[in-house]
Amino acid sequence: MELTTIKDFEQYALDHLGTLANSYYATPAVSGTTYNENITAYQNYKFRPRYLRDVRHVCTELDVQGHKTSLPIGLSPTAHHCLAHPLGEKASASSAEAENVIMIVSLMSDFPMEDIAKAAPNATLWQQFYILADEEVMLDLLRRAEQAGVKAIVLTVDQSSWRKHECYDNDDIKELFSKAKYGNFQKYIAKDSDFVTQFMKLMPWETNYASWDQVTWLKSQTRLPIIVKGLMTAEDAVLAIERKVDGILVSNHGGRHMDGLQGTLDALPAIVKAVDGKVDVYVDGGIRSGQDVFKALALGAKMVFVGRPILWGLAYDGAKGVSHVLDILKSELKYTMQLTGCTNISEITDDYVIRTESISKL
Repeated sequence: MELTTIKDFEQYALDHLGTLANSYYATPAVSGTTYNENITAYQNYKFRPRYLRDVRHVCTELDVQGHKTSLPIGLSPTAHHCLAHPLGEKASASSAEAENVIMIVSLMSDFPMEDIAKAAPNATLWQQFYILADEEVMLDLLRRAEQAGVKAIVLTVDQSSWRKHECYDNDDIKELFSKAKYGNFQKYIAKDSDFVTQFMKLMPWETNYASWDQVTWLKSQTRLPIIVKGLMTAEDAVLAIERKVDGILVSNHGGRHMDGLQGTLDALPAIVKAVDGKVDVYVDGGIRSGQDVFKALALGAKMVFVGRPILWGLAYDGAKGVSHVLDILKSELKYTMQLTGCTNISEITDDYVIRTESISKL
């Protein structure tokens, strides 16, 4: 069966992955309104194409945090890739290396960060972090990331609490915790202890405590760029700039943890305006096509990151499946650029999109 759209890959994953993987990958928070908002937000913007331009040569390359990437599309941090394919994050990183795109490696990866880096030695890898309850463990993880050769730290800040009554009462999630490898954390927990219990004590949702001072502390501990992931307001973006972060990733955790949020695309313009070019702004959530990528770039994102589609590609054919997903997004992006009259990423501005409500007022 030939898969030609991201929707095809989603359906393949739903049909072929087991209940455990689908439950973990697909389940949104509560009623799923945030998850749906992420997707439908893109439908609220229409194109304003400019014609009679020379679009024979289209370039999608750009520089991000000092590294050249072939696409303004990267891999968002998603946990437990081994649920989709035995090679898990190793396969995903191999694809990122082959396609020359950025991969944010989840702190909850099945394989340790060192093994993932070795599997793709020439890949541009960023390492996701959380504010952990144990500062010594966090600092050791940071040193390991530096030694593994990652190019940036992505600090996820939107998970200071967790709906225990929903997660722990779900049999599939219980099974996940019993089987998950959590490769980065094996060295910190005694083999004869209850791994899940000890692991959870390290997590930010157990302490319910995180502050901007901890962002400052992390920044002081490394020379790597610090990207803050999970901001959804202009006010927090201003605070991030004051803390000297190197980038902001607009994200609501794929709609997995808090319902009732606006879609990330709708949150993007205000954050871009507040940042005023001081640092890069990225976005993830709800991206299902190259057209979506174009709209995000037009509204000010430096680049986008995709999560679930990567897992669907991984489930289909490992590293080749991930590359297939990226190739589809690239082809659709280039096609959209040509039809709107853009030949490189820097030309994509908000002149090329219009919000649906604005059309009705014309």
